[in-house]
Amino acid sequence: MSDRTLDLLRDGYTFADTVRARIGNLATRAAPLKLMGGPALLIRGTEAVRFFYDTDKFRRAGAMPLAVKAPLFGRGAVHGLDDDSHRHRKQLFMHATTPERVEVLVAEVDREWARVLEGAGTLNVYEASVGVFGRAVLSWAGTGMDAPQMEDRAQRLAAIVEGFGVPGPPWVRAMLARRDSDAWAKGLITRARTDEGCAGQGAGQAPALDLVAAHRDADGQLLDEHTAGVELQNMVRPTIAVSRFAAFIALALHEHPDWVARLRAETTERGTTVGGPLARAFAHEVRRVYPFVPMLPARARCPMQWGGQQIRTGQRVLLDILGTNNDPGEWERPADFDPERFLDLDPTAIENFVPQGGGSAEAGHRCPGEDITVGLMAVTAAHLAGRDWTAEDAGMSFDLHRMPTRPQGGPVLQFTP
Repeated sequence: MSDRTLDLLRDGYTFADTVRARIGNLATRAAPLKLMGGPALLIRGTEAVRFFYDTDKFRRAGAMPLAVKAPLFGRGAVHGLDDDSHRHRKQLFMHATTPERVEVLVAEVDREWARVLEGAGTLNVYEASVGVFGRAVLSWAGTGMDAPQMEDRAQRLAAIVEGFGVPGPPWVRAMLARRDSDAWAKGLITRARTDEGCAGQGAGQAPALDLVAAHRDADGQLLDEHTAGVELQNMVRPTIAVSRFAAFIALALHEHPDWVARLRAETTERGTTVGGPLARAFAHEVRRVYPFVPMLPARARCPMQWGGQQIRTGQRVLLDILGTNNDPGEWERPADFDPERFLDLDPTAIENFVPQGGGSAEAGHRCPGEDITVGLMAVTAAHLAGRDWTAEDAGMSFDLHRMPTRPQGGPVLQFTP
């Protein structure tokens, strides 16, 4: 069996379908392959999600390739922990993303969008979103930075996401941005501990910076300053990365103008751009349809079998995220863009809807910032639907062979007075 590592780098989001095509079974739930010099198994579907997120069967330590882990997550991050150490560290992120805190952040983004769009003639959606989400989350986190500093830092954090999966100069730029951001975040942790930031405040009032600075691991020791800085970035960087989804929101509105009218009517009826059920359903469908996370890796803790395939101890198993979200065997009309499929239900209860992972956010490896993502996407969709604009089709194209991808033209919107 030939190693498919180079194919993964070349094929990007089409890699999973290519693997299934090579074995002659596009419908298979379990596709064996060789990756990074060893056997691996690519899986998808509801049963695959249940299997993959069983922490008795899988570990995350050593699963993510270093070339991806180093720029994206950083050394010592929660993503590579397991068992009690993971559960304990994860509570830090759960405390930072309570419904009350999410509400504050979404409200800040709402105000930023209103300010940015007021009187705007043109808008590069991706670039503007990096600034809007970056200023909001860095202020929310309690970094104490002024607006130009936050704008600059947001661009550096966005560069990590832009290049972590692209060999060559983009990856080098991502690593340089990572090193710079590590130093920046470590400095914030040092300052917070020296100044005792929000000493005397309860966890419900302290900003994210102070939560991280004060967090103690399961051994009762404060995180070292580097690791604390890494985890601070793992709170703010994913929020800035939602700018990629914002670009896809503009694309979806461009391709489905009937939803522009529906979202605009919802905002008018509710009197607010925050929290509309239609806007949230629209955000979920964008997360389902458009490419963001391609797949996630884990390593087997013991020999086992799944989907008729043998799995060795230590073997990588890859959950096909995009394929699970668009599986024709499990979704009704998966090729149709239909936000109504998410109305009047809890998307976290749909086991095969995993744009930010599956299982439990509290005890497992599901992203704890999912509510932030949906809230930011919904308010962005409401604001963009509230204005009249045109955009060139050319700016809407995106490359499925590049990970991560986004509409490379921004896209750029031309607003109608």
